[in-house]
Amino acid sequence: MQPEYDSSSWWKTVLVLDYNGRGIKSFIAPFVFINVVSAAWTCAYELALPKRDADLDAFDVVYTLVFTTMGFLLVFRLSRAAVRFWDCRTAFGNINVGVRSLVDVALVYGEGRDPEAMDDLCAWSCAFASATKQYLRGLKTIDPAEVVGILSEDDRARVERSSHPPLYCLAMTRRAIFRAFGRDATSDSVNDTMRLESRVRELHTHIDTLVLQEGALERLRATKLPQIYVMHLRTFVCAYCVSLPFVFVSRWRWGTIIAVFVVSFALLGIEGGATECEIPFNATHSNHLRMDQYVKGCFDSVSCLLKWNARREGMKSLGHREGNVSYTDLTIQVDKSH
Repeated sequence: MQPEYDSSSWWKTVLVLDYNGRGIKSFIAPFVFINVVSAAWTCAYELALPKRDADLDAFDVVYTLVFTTMGFLLVFRLSRAAVRFWDCRTAFGNINVGVRSLVDVALVYGEGRDPEAMDDLCAWSCAFASATKQYLRGLKTIDPAEVVGILSEDDRARVERSSHPPLYCLAMTRRAIFRAFGRDATSDSVNDTMRLESRVRELHTHIDTLVLQEGALERLRATKLPQIYVMHLRTFVCAYCVSLPFVFVSRWRWGTIIAVFVVSFALLGIEGGATECEIPFNATHSNHLRMDQYVKGCFDSVSCLLKWNARREGMKSLGHREGNVSYTDLTIQVDKSH
């Protein structure tokens, strides 16, 4: 349900003043203040104050040096925000891949084992993706419609009551693995026992990967750029923009209002874009990660794996050899980035 934009359209990205898309909310306060000061001083200079001619060459040099310095600071700030955004996207993509791999491996190894435990393993793996999305957004509630057929109402309530919903889902997944693979009642041979232990370790390795990726997302959500850097940058950006009309009004005259408007919007927009993308987990921002879409893709993938497994078991029950089963009509719906 998150808003999306058409990146191939110049008309919809250049000429549209999208309040949310451009992240104006993150810098609207300093932008309004700067332009109010600019308009007030320009009107006072043109209408009330005596005109004075001054040599501004020295100021031009100073402003050029300050602008160059701010340029480096803004580029670094924006680049770090872009890196954080991509790191978040990569980590959530790895969660989807981890859930698919966990379910796929469990289905391969789980033939003939406790079907209820196998169902729980698949369900709690999917619930982990949904709980992670909500937890990153600062929410513990999960929409019942999102996990219908995956979690019961009691299970969903227990997830919401837990102090850390994603880890609770993984804990339940580990317990489902134990119930399904904790012991092998069909054979007591050493080789079978070692094979079973190896499979259980592999399943827990996939869960460890999910824990690692969820922890990386938590770390990115809780860690911003150091305060001293942000304060220093914003101080100089605001000081630069506020002082523009006082220095250049004698040269730009009424055009000072337009010039300050354009310059302040450009500089503050860069800072606003960095702020917008630094922690990209909000559900209503078009610049943030489309986690609802990612979770839906994860559910679709697991659903296809379950259909594949059911068809495979159906073929085997009819006496077909596994190698003769065609899977060309079973398409795994995967995240485009993978």
